[in-house]
Formats: sequence, C-alpha cells, structure tokens
Amino acid sequence: MATDEISLRERKSAKLKLLVLSIAKTMLREQSFQDIHVTDICKKADISKVTFFRYFPQKEDLLLYFMRVWSFELSLELQKNDIKGLKAVRQIFDRYGDLCQNYNSAILHLIKYHAISPLVLKPISIKKAEKQLLFPNMDGVQQMEVLAFDKLLEKYILEAIFQTEITKSSDVSEMVNLLLTTTYGSILVAKMKQLPVKAVVKKNIKAVLETF
Repeated sequence: MATDEISLRERKSAKLKLLVLSIAKTMLREQSFQDIHVTDICKKADISKVTFFRYFPQKEDLLLYFMRVWSFELSLELQKNDIKGLKAVRQIFDRYGDLCQNYNSAILHLIKYHAISPLVLKPISIKKAEKQLLFPNMDGVQQMEVLAFDKLLEKYILEAIFQTEITKSSDVSEMVNLLLTTTYGSILVAKMKQLPVKAVVKKNIKAVLETF
C-alpha cells in the first residue's frame, strides 16, 4: 500500500496515537509511571479521556504499545545494519538495558501488569499508517513484520543455531524462556538491591548465553 492510499482518518489516528506515546515517554523521564495520570497526558495531547481510552483501554496498555514500538524500531535497526545471530541477541539486550535504565518505572510496572493480569496480555497493534509515520523514508515499511520482544529473541537464537554459533542441542523456546526469566529476574533484583539495572541485566544475560 502506498502512502497516498492511507486514508486521512487513518493518518490522523496514527498521529494521535504516536503523539500520546511521545508525551508519555517524555513524562516517564521525569516521573514514575504510577504518578502519571491519564488526565495529564490528555491535557498535553489536547484530547479527551474518552479518546485516550478508545486507543488504550487501560493506562497500562500504553506500556504494551511502548514496547511494541520499541521492538519494531529495534528490529528494523538490526535489519538495516545486517546484524544477525548471537550478535543480534547481544544487541537486543544492550538496547533493552538502555530501556530499563531510561524507563525503569515503566518496565517495573509492566512486569507487575503482566503478573496481576488474569489474562495473557496482548499488545496494542502497530498499524500501517503508524509504521509509515515512524519511518517515513523507508520503502516497504508498511508491510514489515512487527515482532514482540520474545519473538525477536526466538528469530535470532534460531539464526545462531543455523549458523552453528550455538551448538548445544536444545529447544529454542526453552532458550528464549530462560533469557526472559533471567531478564525479568535481573530487573527485580536490581530494584531490590539498588543496583544499576543495565549492568545487572548485561552480566546475567552474558552468563546465560555462555551456556548455550
């Protein structure tokens, strides 16, 4: 689909959705997620609460969208720079460490949201118009796949196996689960012990990757 085939309504919706995300990210640099109120976001975005909840049924759904966009941007960065296999996995965690360092309260709240939700949470989708706005100069971006954090890991772990960087025979999903367990556990331990979260995640992930 070419850019001019996206309707005006779709473009306006995409701009608003990304504006709300941008405002929230700016606020998260200065405040914890629990201290940010939907009313404040709406005021800065010049929208009503009804409009906000039309896009994000719960305030926490904004975090799910945040992670979806982050994952998509990272995926395109890896493709653009032709980074593959274990190098890509390390890059993913390096970027994730930056994310935890810069938006620590958001990541901690997201873990809590997953923990207390009675259902498996589904991320807010990134539509074609949003992809186009995020990467206006990238050909074919609208058709590019959006992979979640765990699926990104799965993709590059599998690639590392094909490239024989990983020789240990094991199930890819089990490897990903171990990496995710280590990641979220590291974030909580860093919080409990008041340690630098990026350093803790990097050290523990490195130890896990060495076992593969």
